[in-house]
Amino acid sequence: MIQIYVKLGVKDFNCFEEFERQAVSLMKKYQGKVITAFETVRHADGTGEEIHILEFPSESEFAEYRQDGDLAKLTALREQAVSATEVKVSLRIKSYG
Repeated sequence: MIQIYVKLGVKDFNCFEEFERQAVSLMKKYQGKVITAFETVRHADGTGEEIHILEFPSESEFAEYRQDGDLAKLTALREQAVSATEVKVSLRIKSYG
């Protein structure tokens, strides 16, 4: 199991929500899921930042998701919605408690 931290600069939250809905649906094909997602800032002009923590069974499933042709079809919508992306993959998940 791997977890992926994604920090997204958002250009337009309306476009972003549509992109996010479709991308999350596609993740399920690779057994991926969103563990948590939250806005860290939303400006009056509709821009801002959002953080996602994703989980996939393995690096290979995450790579297959990223290379999926249906995800590539979302490129124009993603470009309307997202200004910047930072991705960090955790290969070890620590448990506390």
